[in-house]
Amino acid sequence: MKFTIAIPTYNRNQILKNNLRKLLTQVTSDCKILILDNCSDIPVLDSISDLIKEFSDVDIKVIRNTYNIGLTANILRCFEMCVDPWLWILGDDDEVKDGAINQITNDILKYNDNHFISYAWDKPSFERRNDIINSGVDELIDSFESLGVILFISTGIYNVEKVIDKISYANFFQSTYAPHLVILFMSLGDTGKSVLSSKQIVINKSSETPVNLRWDQIFIYQLILLLRLPLNPTSILKLRKRLVELTKLWTISHLIYTLVFTNYKDNKRPLVLYNDIIRSFFYLDKRVSSRIIKLFGYIIIRFPGIFKPMMNFLYKLIKGRYFDANNSLRI
Repeated sequence: MKFTIAIPTYNRNQILKNNLRKLLTQVTSDCKILILDNCSDIPVLDSISDLIKEFSDVDIKVIRNTYNIGLTANILRCFEMCVDPWLWILGDDDEVKDGAINQITNDILKYNDNHFISYAWDKPSFERRNDIINSGVDELIDSFESLGVILFISTGIYNVEKVIDKISYANFFQSTYAPHLVILFMSLGDTGKSVLSSKQIVINKSSETPVNLRWDQIFIYQLILLLRLPLNPTSILKLRKRLVELTKLWTISHLIYTLVFTNYKDNKRPLVLYNDIIRSFFYLDKRVSSRIIKLFGYIIIRFPGIFKPMMNFLYKLIKGRYFDANNSLRI
């Protein structure tokens, strides 16, 4: 069973090259590599031409977009350009585990009638003892440990033939920053099968990516737009519950710290972002303590110079380190 390994990338040529070398040593005749260069300043093909020559037996193709079409649009290009039955979208800064391709090949044969296979990658999903098979979108939403587990794009393998007809929804909902979840949720319906695997195929190395090469994680709060998907009311309620869980993981306190300690060119931007995210995302958090924090947050972000030294001291006292706004949204 053939599958495509699609790698959307932009301006991370050296990081991509380092990870690509490890991937290429695993590639078999069952898969090909497709690199979607989102108009990087230095063409990716120029940076990896020596690797292509070294691994001349590997089917590898580089497509360079005429313009930078954006992160989510480039992800969707992976679906559009895939001509094989299955697709693995691999982040350019994620390290492939030894034996990953063999694992995927075996699982595709085993779960050939499924829409999607999601592999483990963080603490909660590492606790899976066996593969979990779900039927329909409701069962999947109930089964995954947190929305973040399946949000990590490098851990998902898609049966293109079963999901591609819902790509129009994914294009429409690009602003969710999760078009891959949109295409999945819309395609599963009541009976589509998916698997939560107990195995691991990649190591998340995004924290090692230089700050200037990361995308702005603050926009991940736009996941709330998933609630506007034309799913049945029961599915939306279940999805809402999982988003409420995120408000306890990506806390208001952490949002306040992130906005205060991030350097923005426009001094008004942190307050604008705070008001927008509170109204559009954290309205889900109904706890009294959170409501109080919301009010204090407005004052803190309005006068960061007054509160920043105190916040630095408190974070160091509690966490034993200074706050780094460039890290994950998780506190």
